[in-house]
Amino acid sequence: MAEGRYAKLEREPVLEKNLPTTNPPVRLVKGARIRFAPGQPSGIHRHPISTCGVVTKGGFIFQVEGEAEQHLQAGDGFFEPACTTIRRFDNASQSEPAEIVCFYLADTAETPAIEMLEGGMDAQLGKR
Repeated sequence: MAEGRYAKLEREPVLEKNLPTTNPPVRLVKGARIRFAPGQPSGIHRHPISTCGVVTKGGFIFQVEGEAEQHLQAGDGFFEPACTTIRRFDNASQSEPAEIVCFYLADTAETPAIEMLEGGMDAQLGKR
């Protein structure tokens, strides 16, 4: 067999968060690759279910309501708790695209993945 042929797999923690009580019982995990154009903001939003994922390309400015902005780079994990406003999840580069792979911790396939908040994109772009 291949025993001794490969080095032991190394696991580097990138994310560990408790699910909030607002998260429904997780019975389904849905995943999506999301590509952002240069400078593209997400718009202010929230999820009815918790989401987590990893930056796979580029960098992002990420801010959960009530927390400091974070700068995420390729390989960094992120967590968006259920029913919490996400102020920013924006491509940090004005010249390069960026990408995330996101996993939605859902109860059913019918549960929507995201809720855009009224005025969210205008507020995000400073147009109030």
